[in-house]
Amino acid sequence: PGGFMVLENSDVAVVLGAAGVVGSGVVRKFLDGGATVVAVSRSAERLEDLRRTLAVRDDEPFLAVVGDFSDEAAAAAAKQAVDAALAGRAIDHVVSVQGFSPFAQAPTATAVATVKAALDDGFYNNFLAAKVFLPDLKPRQGSSFTLVSGGLAHFPPPNPKLWLLTIKNAAVNALTYALASETASDEVRVNTVCIHFSVAAIGGDRNQLGVPSESNTLRLAPAFVAIARGTQKGKVLCLGSFAEAEALGA
Repeated sequence: PGGFMVLENSDVAVVLGAAGVVGSGVVRKFLDGGATVVAVSRSAERLEDLRRTLAVRDDEPFLAVVGDFSDEAAAAAAKQAVDAALAGRAIDHVVSVQGFSPFAQAPTATAVATVKAALDDGFYNNFLAAKVFLPDLKPRQGSSFTLVSGGLAHFPPPNPKLWLLTIKNAAVNALTYALASETASDEVRVNTVCIHFSVAAIGGDRNQLGVPSESNTLRLAPAFVAIARGTQKGKVLCLGSFAEAEALGA
């Protein structure tokens, strides 16, 4: 819906985890809104698949960058690769949709290594993204840094095997408030979209856990464009339905 999706022609958006379910929709809607989009993924093959799935036209400002945020050196290299792809253009918006926590055993039966791996791929990579991108965004008027979490952050998981999702999502929400405190006097707006419903991939009808979904990521993604062009700052924006996601930009 509507004009809220329109961005300034000069806007540059970087989407981390661009080839994932949520990230792919964000890429498409930022392109639709007129932004130059840098899509970052750990896999060149997945970036090519993304280009095909989104039917990216040759005349659309889509830049693909292979990079990850597994440690500080990798994060710095990924930021350098993004900067090189942009050839001096400044970044306006970063959306970090990184990580996916697997099923686990009950907490006391789960290996410590499994917990550490889940936090590496879901919390620490988002933290490292903030470390490398926020310094440049802080003074930039109209800029935004948006994270993504899920509703399991707020209540006990219905299945004990999902508890790592609870930990990861709650940690991301807490990181939002910490970063918002750090940037309170800066121009950049830090927010998190906390998704409380199932979102399918483009062309699908279930989420990554196999849960049926009312709709797919293209219906959710306009909320991210609305946040980029909005005034929200320091918020964990909990969305309970696709209708609420659409209303965010109405």
